[in-house]
Amino acid sequence: MQNKVLVLHDARQLTAPLRKLFNTDDWDIEFLATRNPSWKSQTVGVDCVVLLIENPDTQGTIELIDGLKGMDDNLPVLVLTRSKSAENAVAAMKAGAFDYLMMPVEMEKIHNVINNAIRLYTLIKRVYLLENQVNTQTALGSIIGQSPQMLEIFNMIRMVGKSNATVLIIGESGTGKELVAQAIHDFSLRKKNIFLDINCGAIPRELLENELFGHERGAYTGADKRYIGSCERAEGGTLFLDEISEMDPLLQVKLLRFLQERSFMRIGGNESISVDVRIVAATNRAIEDEVKNGNFREDLYYRLNVVPIHVPPLRDRKEDIPLLAKHFLDKYTAKNNKIFLDFSADALEYLIRYEWPGNVRELENIIERVVVLNNDSRVKVDHLPEQIKNAPQSEIAESDYVEASMAPLDGGRIIPLELVEKYAIESALKRCLGNVSETARKLQIGQATLYRKIKQFALKDI
Repeated sequence: MQNKVLVLHDARQLTAPLRKLFNTDDWDIEFLATRNPSWKSQTVGVDCVVLLIENPDTQGTIELIDGLKGMDDNLPVLVLTRSKSAENAVAAMKAGAFDYLMMPVEMEKIHNVINNAIRLYTLIKRVYLLENQVNTQTALGSIIGQSPQMLEIFNMIRMVGKSNATVLIIGESGTGKELVAQAIHDFSLRKKNIFLDINCGAIPRELLENELFGHERGAYTGADKRYIGSCERAEGGTLFLDEISEMDPLLQVKLLRFLQERSFMRIGGNESISVDVRIVAATNRAIEDEVKNGNFREDLYYRLNVVPIHVPPLRDRKEDIPLLAKHFLDKYTAKNNKIFLDFSADALEYLIRYEWPGNVRELENIIERVVVLNNDSRVKVDHLPEQIKNAPQSEIAESDYVEASMAPLDGGRIIPLELVEKYAIESALKRCLGNVSETARKLQIGQATLYRKIKQFALKDI
């Protein structure tokens, strides 16, 4: 695919000699007069812009450069002019021009400058792309993960965030549903406005209705002044209704009406109030079963379930555990002025094999406890609570290690390097019947290194 070059000129009619300067099959070239009001829309997909200014006006040139840079600050803009004014050249370069050439100029020189500009612009775009890919693989806002499930959620957040669609987040307690809701808001056009979080399960029905819709003065005993509810306070922003399945059926009716009409009346009021609020809801229950059992209104479910996002439990995305554990270790090490740097292979293996019924919240709590109660540079098995060391643990099968070693870069199970190394040594020792010299030879490492690794991974009994 050819690079696209846009030549913006101030001539009434571009002469043949000037067109000939750009005579090449190397680029896809388009000529457009600056007086054409559509020139800004023509810059989409352009790799370089040449401002061909025969009658230079310093201020006009700067305004053109500013207009182009305002759409893409990295877009290279080359100024080609008959002006001999040093003032105009300096002003153009200060405004962000890639280069400033004065005619007459050889075609070869123009082509070299344009090619250099395109190469630089292409490199910048690749760097940004790689940075985005790295960020995509590890974190989105406050959400951390590298598993295929989490990468898919990252993509969904980016796509749905730009819309105003209602989102229903489903997942067990402790999986980070509120972080997903916050990320949706942060990636939306509403991000500069309020994000309001209401836990429907923590507030009684009578109080929840008041919290959502507010009340007028005198609406009930003790209502001595007007109260503005969350639906009104969240104007222009996002209202996150956590644990929506805990909501009383009678209040569900009022919420349904609000979702349909985007208007409500305060308790004790007779005025309909319209608001612009995005609704994101979450539940830790199997909400479809709640609908079947008559505990949750079917019509409300469909109103909320425009875009469903299922957050998997931590036990189903174990490749995220090392990343999360290290994040929490760094967080609480800094907070408590400790010196922990990482985890021993055995300790990390225990963490990966544990089933985590409390999900990410439980992992964070345990890492904080380990940091607070211990002093070391590395988290070891002895530091872990008994619930981790004594609990029945899921096995990491040999197939998982094979999958990790054969997986493509854009997917597959990721096993920590120390565990892969431990498994390789353990497996080789077993196959060599514990013969250290034979094992070292087949692993292509020195015997001293192997002895050190056996001690590190506590493989003395093999």
